[in-house]
Amino acid sequence: MNKLWYKKQAALWNEALPIGNGRTGVMIFGGRKKETLCFNDVTLWSGYPQDQNNPKSLERLEKVRELIFAGKQDEAHNIVENEMDGGYSEAYMPLGDIRIKFGSKSTCGYRRELDIDNAVHTVTTKAETRTAFASNPDDVVVYRMVAKDKTDAVISVTSKLHHNSIVKDGILCLCGNAPDVAMPSYLGKIPNAVMYDQGKAMAYCLAVKVITDGTVTDDGKKITVKKAKNILILATTKTGFLGYDKMPETDREKVCAQCVDALNKAETDYDTLLARHIADYKSVFDRQRFSIGGTSGACTVDLLKTAKKGKPDPKLVELFYNFGKYLMIAGSRKGGQPLNLQGIWNARVRPPWSSNYTVNINTEMNYWPVTSSNMAECAEPLVNMVYELMQQGRETAKVNYGCEGACCNHNTDLWRKTSPVQGGPCFMYAPLCGAWLVNEVYTQYKNGGLDEYKDKIFFAVKASAEFINSYLVEYNGEYVVAPSTSPENEYKFNGKAIAVDYACAFDMAVAKAGMLAYLDFESEGELAEQIKEKLAKLRPNKRDSYGIMEWSQERELHEPGHRHFSPLYGLYPSNTIKYYENETEREWVRELYHFRKKNWERYIGWSAAWAICLAGTLHEPDTAQEIIANMLTYSVFSNLFDTHPPFLFQIDGNFGFVAGVNSLLLYSENGKAELLPALPPDWNNGEVENIVTCGVQLSFKWQNGKVVSVSADKPITIMNLNLSENCEIGANVTVE
Repeated sequence: MNKLWYKKQAALWNEALPIGNGRTGVMIFGGRKKETLCFNDVTLWSGYPQDQNNPKSLERLEKVRELIFAGKQDEAHNIVENEMDGGYSEAYMPLGDIRIKFGSKSTCGYRRELDIDNAVHTVTTKAETRTAFASNPDDVVVYRMVAKDKTDAVISVTSKLHHNSIVKDGILCLCGNAPDVAMPSYLGKIPNAVMYDQGKAMAYCLAVKVITDGTVTDDGKKITVKKAKNILILATTKTGFLGYDKMPETDREKVCAQCVDALNKAETDYDTLLARHIADYKSVFDRQRFSIGGTSGACTVDLLKTAKKGKPDPKLVELFYNFGKYLMIAGSRKGGQPLNLQGIWNARVRPPWSSNYTVNINTEMNYWPVTSSNMAECAEPLVNMVYELMQQGRETAKVNYGCEGACCNHNTDLWRKTSPVQGGPCFMYAPLCGAWLVNEVYTQYKNGGLDEYKDKIFFAVKASAEFINSYLVEYNGEYVVAPSTSPENEYKFNGKAIAVDYACAFDMAVAKAGMLAYLDFESEGELAEQIKEKLAKLRPNKRDSYGIMEWSQERELHEPGHRHFSPLYGLYPSNTIKYYENETEREWVRELYHFRKKNWERYIGWSAAWAICLAGTLHEPDTAQEIIANMLTYSVFSNLFDTHPPFLFQIDGNFGFVAGVNSLLLYSENGKAELLPALPPDWNNGEVENIVTCGVQLSFKWQNGKVVSVSADKPITIMNLNLSENCEIGANVTVE
């Protein structure tokens, strides 16, 4: 069984365990006598639609280009920072808590666990069993307590946001409004960081129903249950969100009425709810499987202690992999919103980096494993967001850059912000981040399972290609991106840290991938011809002392071990630099990869996950094994949430790890698959079922590091590498 389990209740939010149905997320503390359920709704954000585009940016664009090409990068940097910025994104909000005080007489034999085979949370003692799950088919959160002897419970609700609570017709409701403004936490303690003064932000509601064999009373604020052996709590959430481009509903009474109505229509039979929930979840989770022989039944804390000795138990590797799949299904389902920096779970009104969509790596990484792990339907929220951004981003492309098509900078939110934020150009100025998002959706589409979204994806690919085509400029007979930055990195220039340049490896690779994606859809016509012309004259990758050249020329490094592997984008995730076909550039990538890794100052979860993905693509099994051991040692909370220093939760590393494992097991180039390109030495035996590449589901087993059997659901050619002498070649597989 795949279970996270613990001998103690959670003392902190980062020790609680997550459940979710793609719309509502809940963190469960599993208290011995006091339970806390922390609720989020994927549409509960601060703010409302606003125009943050900056016409002054366009006025200064040509001057900045002139300065860059004249070698005055510091002057260009200052103009970008001070005159080409915008406003901050809004923040993802915590909705509220259900708090339950139990009258339990005994808590002996305590155990809490999260069964990720069935997506069910359980707390057991000798006196009672408490079970919880979040149902996608019934859109309701279910919490049940079954006791051996009659007991009491008090159920109340609270929120960190402006709110009121009331019991009406037996339903306990928490109603309120999100803030109009919630400034990023990285700004520190500033005046008016959270404001409700405009009355324009959305209303929200949490509705709670109690079904029991005991006696129920209420005082208008909370519900009390007496002498019960069975208590069933059903909860659902609702917000006033009406669309990314529409002002939200602010009337909390109206939203509360809608929430109560939905709850009253929900199924109330526990067994029916549980059966439908498990069937729905397993239809996605069970489709693909990875195993390296992990069988340990140790509690999760002990597994993590073992990892700190330098050699993680195979069970922990499997558990961490499957936990990433679990989080994907719990957090990203049809009709919902994409996974943000914390998935769909957040406890703070000013969360780290606003818990927004940071699209210079983090949002994309969230979805790296979605189709390879055979969970294509979970990509639907990302597809829809990218489609909306490429509509919203047309105005930013026009107003800020004088370009056709659509773009998006490094932060976006529920309201589909596409303009820059304020701050340093190393993160603020990033108009090709929208193209990266589009490239990610295109990559997932090509891998398979997203055919129903072809029209939306083509719309996004074309809008992005139009922007790239307009934004490229000719310099010294080559087309380059200018201004250009390398995400969140800087170099030393005239004694200062500078981010602005031209033709940075990241931007050039994103532009190339975006143009090739468009030509894959549409190879004829005016736009296609313009793109072909620019592709032929696109500045090629170059090499400097560190490997593939990050900037327009070799620069003095500001941070040798920078956490972003952005200059390596061409190899992974875009595959415009191919392992076998582009050997010279591949080795340039390898050089910079090892230089960055050698100079790391601390382990950051998502950066380590990206490094695993690159180790797989670079065919480096020993490197992969080293990073996996260190990631599981330094970058994981006790509840297996990924960490970002100092002690912050950021979910991208959870998903990046799944993608990383997949990259160690399978590499594809030009439609041909290679099995076990970078199998860690400790993974000597194992198997994978229905991993996806090029639209094909592959299943294979290996022993002593060699594949002993392989089959596929559709025709595919695999390379004659890492196969045992007597490998069993199954249906649809051709060996080359």
